[in-house]
Amino acid sequence: GKVDRAALWDNAVPAHRAYVAPATELEAQLAGIWGQVLNLERVSTQESFFDLGGHSISAIALVGALRGAGHPVSVRDVFVHRTVAALAQHLAGGDDVEAAPAFRAVAPFSLLADADRAALPAGLADAYPCAQVQLAMLVVTLSDSERRTYHNVSAFPIRDEHAFDGDALRQAVRTVVDRHEILRTSFDLTGYSVPMQLVHAEVPVDVTVLDLRDGTDEEAEQRLRAYLAAERARPFTPDEVPQLRIAGAAGRDDTWWFVLTMSHGILEGWSHHSLLMEILDNYRSLRDTGVPAAFEAPPVRYADFVAGEIEALASAEDRDYWQGVVARPVFELPAGWGEDESVPEYECGTRVPLHDLMDDLRELASRTDTSLKSVLLAAHLKVMSQLTAEPVFTSGLVSHGRPEVTGADRVYGMHLNTLPFVHDAGARTWRELIRGTYAGELELWPHRRYPLPAVQRLGDGRRPIEILFNYLDFEQVDTERVGFDDAIYEASGEFGLHVSTLGGVLNILARPHQVSYPNVLRLGGMYRAVLEAMVADVDGDASVVCLPAGEVSVVSADGVSAVSPVSR
Repeated sequence: GKVDRAALWDNAVPAHRAYVAPATELEAQLAGIWGQVLNLERVSTQESFFDLGGHSISAIALVGALRGAGHPVSVRDVFVHRTVAALAQHLAGGDDVEAAPAFRAVAPFSLLADADRAALPAGLADAYPCAQVQLAMLVVTLSDSERRTYHNVSAFPIRDEHAFDGDALRQAVRTVVDRHEILRTSFDLTGYSVPMQLVHAEVPVDVTVLDLRDGTDEEAEQRLRAYLAAERARPFTPDEVPQLRIAGAAGRDDTWWFVLTMSHGILEGWSHHSLLMEILDNYRSLRDTGVPAAFEAPPVRYADFVAGEIEALASAEDRDYWQGVVARPVFELPAGWGEDESVPEYECGTRVPLHDLMDDLRELASRTDTSLKSVLLAAHLKVMSQLTAEPVFTSGLVSHGRPEVTGADRVYGMHLNTLPFVHDAGARTWRELIRGTYAGELELWPHRRYPLPAVQRLGDGRRPIEILFNYLDFEQVDTERVGFDDAIYEASGEFGLHVSTLGGVLNILARPHQVSYPNVLRLGGMYRAVLEAMVADVDGDASVVCLPAGEVSVVSADGVSAVSPVSR
């Protein structure tokens, strides 16, 4: 049901994208596995994993399938040897190929101390410690009653030729909640030796049904917005189960709305949107046939992610890596860019459309033998480098710690870990900047499970990031059914600046006391200017200051460059 990108390429496409058939039995086997995982009819042995639509989560599915076929590879191997031919050559070489460590699933209750296990209440399927970032989110939500940080509400318009069926939605939600442990999880932050998450064997789930069909379109939108506002005003307490609420709103014509309220402590973006599609698939199956959609439980659980974090915390190699990173200067937003503290806080953000550049940006990724994520991350780092005098600094990069095991891409949970990414602003060309950024991602990857709170403790206690970049790709969402572009997201974060990319749009969200709305717009112009310069000439000068129209570069007496608005 997805696009076969290879089939769309025509004679106008550069020769390096032409289909090349497998030359060996190993290449043929690898190409077949790649095609199955990436949902492609055929895979050229010379086409990059990223050009074929791959990303870090699909790489986990690919590695799981490759290991299942007896090939000892890691995600990093796929990132380094990005084509079927290169990976086959790597495997055929043998000498530098390490056997993949055997995966051992965590048994229920095995991550607990004996005293904690003895104190558990009845009716649990499992219990294990909170992940550290997960715990931090819960604490921030409890301490920030005004902004309700990490308490998220989203609403998706669903296109459907059939009338909305509230009973089918209720059945679908209950079916999906029964399948996934994190949807039946509550938290106890003080009753055990460590903050704990408790997986309940059974959880009743209520689904609210709304009717938006009466009145005008404007009145219907007002009622929906009012419901979302009421949901945002009602955050979860840690001991509530489930940590989510769901509603369906009957709309006019062929559209109804799916509304999800959740604690960010149980789901990140990939899980959030996978949950959306699983509920919709079950809704349609139950409505049309009376039975749920088929489901195969993965052999990995969220407890395995927690176990991976515990292992990382015990790793001297991981600790030494992050000890070196926290020694670097932390990027700081420019002084005077925020609102006066007397100004009440407000929602501060903008969307920068990149649709007209996306084909060129993908081609740029291909020409630099990297990924679209690396191109966009490199642009982000360039923009930030224009706002600081530090030649080397750290900026937050949202990563994930899913284990490299078959089925890990289908496990719901809060797998994110935002980590400091080291940037050296000395690149001479855009190609060098992009390649250096990709190399930095490869270097970070093996250490991605070391949680941010522990990284912070390695330094002076100050958080090692003030801004973050998040590359998003929710390919699992069926945009024929889900009006993705019209979805509503109500959320707030704790960082001064949050930059994300999704579906050809760059989103900038800021805390207004750190970056005011006019300066958010200025940043948006800078991102466009940098990306336009990149696609114009990949070997162009990357040291130039790229500014939107109406901005000039100012060099102060001490030689520090900054950006300033042109006087009008």
